[in-house]
Amino acid sequence: MADKRNAIQPDPISLTTHHLHIGFNDQVLGSGTGFIYKKEGVFYLITNWHVVSGRDPKTKKCISETAAIPNIISTMFRKIEDPGSCHRENISLYGDEDMTEPEWLEHPQFKNKVDIVAIPLPPELVAKYKLFPINDVQFDKYKEEVADEAFVIGYPFSELTYIQLPIWKKASIASEPDVNLDQLPKFYIDTATRSGLSGSPVIMQRIGIHGVINNEWKPDSSIGRIRNFIGIYSGRVGKDEFKAQLGIVWKARVIDEIISK
Repeated sequence: MADKRNAIQPDPISLTTHHLHIGFNDQVLGSGTGFIYKKEGVFYLITNWHVVSGRDPKTKKCISETAAIPNIISTMFRKIEDPGSCHRENISLYGDEDMTEPEWLEHPQFKNKVDIVAIPLPPELVAKYKLFPINDVQFDKYKEEVADEAFVIGYPFSELTYIQLPIWKKASIASEPDVNLDQLPKFYIDTATRSGLSGSPVIMQRIGIHGVINNEWKPDSSIGRIRNFIGIYSGRVGKDEFKAQLGIVWKARVIDEIISK
């Protein structure tokens, strides 16, 4: 009988993430992060528009020094009978050889100005592996606030990690989350990050007393740690990593807006 004390028990949020390698046929162009989201029985891989398109969302210039545009995403999926074991699969980014029919969904109003896409996963792939949607995680119902602690959860380096578990990069919410910066559904976090974290889920965390209003304890007040899924990271503000070190986070609600279009 196996000793459960030696078993690895990852945080459920870690299991929702996927280390993405982006390529053109057999040529690897870069890496990023994605995560699983489920709605109405369909599983989606969520990541950034610039990750799948290979282009800067503002200038539309190629990100890769090779000037190549990716046509596949390669990532590891966990086996149903043994989630600690992973198998690599390639996901096509286009439905045609000429790369004119993207497989991903974009925001219905802002298109690629919102740097988020949802890729519907093929049913045969869903049936083959154990998937962990982030919206199946039991989060708390408290709203995020400016100065809250946050974590960007992803894969900052291209090298594979042990049993495909992500890095939790600490941050704080740096702008009022109710405000839409540049009239778009995004806000800032304060953290130093790397490009491989693009597409990572961002989690708010607060430790202490919650839900107490005017020093009055309410029925839903609590003590301890609370967490909430607040958005998707998509890179720094500007190219100089030694300036403000502000990161862009797209609000979590854009996922349902994309899928429901």
